[in-house]
Amino acid sequence: MIDLSNQMIYRIGNLDVQNERISYQMSTGKIIQNGSDDSVVYGRYVNIENKLRDTEGLKIQLDKTVAQNQVSDKAISEVKLTLDSMKQDLLKALNSGMTRSDRLAVATNIEGMEENLLRISNTQIDGEYIFAGSNTTIAPYSQDANYVVNGQINFNGNSHLRDIAVDSNVYRERGVTASDIFMYSSDTTAVDNQVTFTEQEMVIDQNGYTWKLNSAKTKLEKYNEDGTVTSGVNAEYLEIASADSSSGQTKYTTVDVTASNTIKDNTKSGLILDARHNIFDDINVIVNALKGYGTTIDDTANNGKQSGVIGDVEVRDILSNYLGKVDEQYSATNIGHAELGGRNKVFETYLESITAKITHYNILMQDTNGADLAKLAMESKALEMTYSALFSTVSKMSQMSLVNFLK
Repeated sequence: MIDLSNQMIYRIGNLDVQNERISYQMSTGKIIQNGSDDSVVYGRYVNIENKLRDTEGLKIQLDKTVAQNQVSDKAISEVKLTLDSMKQDLLKALNSGMTRSDRLAVATNIEGMEENLLRISNTQIDGEYIFAGSNTTIAPYSQDANYVVNGQINFNGNSHLRDIAVDSNVYRERGVTASDIFMYSSDTTAVDNQVTFTEQEMVIDQNGYTWKLNSAKTKLEKYNEDGTVTSGVNAEYLEIASADSSSGQTKYTTVDVTASNTIKDNTKSGLILDARHNIFDDINVIVNALKGYGTTIDDTANNGKQSGVIGDVEVRDILSNYLGKVDEQYSATNIGHAELGGRNKVFETYLESITAKITHYNILMQDTNGADLAKLAMESKALEMTYSALFSTVSKMSQMSLVNFLK
């Protein structure tokens, strides 16, 4: 009798082990609980799971990037609409029948458009300025401390695009920068291997690096992405060949890029420098003219301030000239918009690919370590019946009566 009881306890223990296995597999959907159950299958499963987690991390980053690019796309569309409205207002202001009060009304409208452009330029998503360049913690544009007097809106960002992981060890540039959307090219080395620029303009190369005039105004120096000037053995610059101050702001012209020995050969190869003009400077001149004032344009602290009162003919001359500049900005913004569209398509394609990979890895995980729930349901039912039979037998044995046991 004691021997039979021990056997029953042993069998119940075996059933408990089976019950634990079935419960684990049904609750988790996995066959293997411990690596020691099947080291080969477990190793394959862990490898696939790691790849799945990495790929899911990439998808989260891509989802965020695609969302940012979509916001950028809508923002640039709004910039183009604003510039188009500005052009329409300038055309109205050029009408000879416009009175001073009419022009003041147009000036108020354009000031509102300027505020709208400034707001768009500083668009944020999740605390990141999407047009700031590589440092997304800094607002790309800000009003000058003396904005009320000089109307200046300054650029604080850079032209370096952020690299985003789109696959294992594969990176692509995201979005566009404010210099692509709110600035237009005033000169480039692509024409004659020289670039002409003013101190108020931004000079960048095809890789997004900024080049600035040194304090002595004798050379145009290359700056690193972190905002420090290249120095020592890494110093790169172009000598200034000429400086023309006849038009107010001094226009500096560099030496021939291809003939310079002050830049490295790998930089010189294919180097294109582009002088970018800030549209906000032009809007300031336009608003001043609509209010009946000229604008001081020079290299001093007075730059951007209103100068003397001007007549209707001079107002129209200024508006006609700057209408062309707004047109140039619209074209530059349109190009930037097209570049953004191309980059957006790249990220959307990678997102589709990553999503497909996640599906594939999930299937592999199921095939490698996935439990057959239908089979487990049958095993669970069989186990339940076995438990019932076994406990029924134990119950009869516990009555300690041969007659009862034989019933």
